[in-house]
Amino acid sequence: MPITVTRNFGVLGSPINHSQSPALHRAAISTLGIDATYTSTEVTGSELPGFIKSLDDSWTGLSLTMPLKNVIRPMLARECATSTLTGSVNTVVRRSNGWEGYNTDVWGATTAMRRQWGTDFSSAIILGAGATASSLVVSLRDLGVESLVVVARDLSRTRDIQKLCRELGIDARTALFGEVLEPADIVVSSLPSTAVLSPATLDCLNAVALFDVVYQPWPSALGQEWGRRGLESISGLHMLLWQAVRQARVFYGDSVDEPLPNEELVVTAMRAAVGL
Repeated sequence: MPITVTRNFGVLGSPINHSQSPALHRAAISTLGIDATYTSTEVTGSELPGFIKSLDDSWTGLSLTMPLKNVIRPMLARECATSTLTGSVNTVVRRSNGWEGYNTDVWGATTAMRRQWGTDFSSAIILGAGATASSLVVSLRDLGVESLVVVARDLSRTRDIQKLCRELGIDARTALFGEVLEPADIVVSSLPSTAVLSPATLDCLNAVALFDVVYQPWPSALGQEWGRRGLESISGLHMLLWQAVRQARVFYGDSVDEPLPNEELVVTAMRAAVGL
């Protein structure tokens, strides 16, 4: 009989103890009935090169969270066009010529928002200008956004986002937190859960819809504000679910664009695993 080797997958980042990726992927692995493991490992940016080199051939795929989404790029043999556009890689798979990188965050965010609201948007306000924001900007472009306000505490940090907006054909302007803003179709927040927003800042944010990447705790301060207004909001757990579905296609399927066998059952199991 041929010898089968258990395939190993996992999520890397720092901090990593909050990650829901193991629950999501273990649900997918169990539903698909494949011989694989999925673990989480605390890895910092400086530790990543050595960690990658230490992996044997049984390691065939990795999910990457902060602060590794940019750090991994020089170690790749190839990356997808979305990764190049955003400068962010959250998924790598081992190929014959080395590691190949993907960005599934964009598709995850787009799918989460489209499934929640079932419509495209023309204008948006995005809070924050870090690595996560770049993927969200591309997602907003895919949802039809033509006009965008990038809100940050330090406008010098918005240069990369402004450049990306120009490449995407989005009319973008910048604003500081607390500035009076025109209403938009949706507010998208890439801020960490530790970010503190003043009442004055919250008052300046006007949109029917809110997508906040925070999911622990939920509702976030923004989510609570939208609830008080009687408006709809979704947490980053929805984005995490759908980016993991696309990751699962790469890890356990044939192609990032090809649905998994029984994908509806896989998604149902993944939802249940994280309480969605």
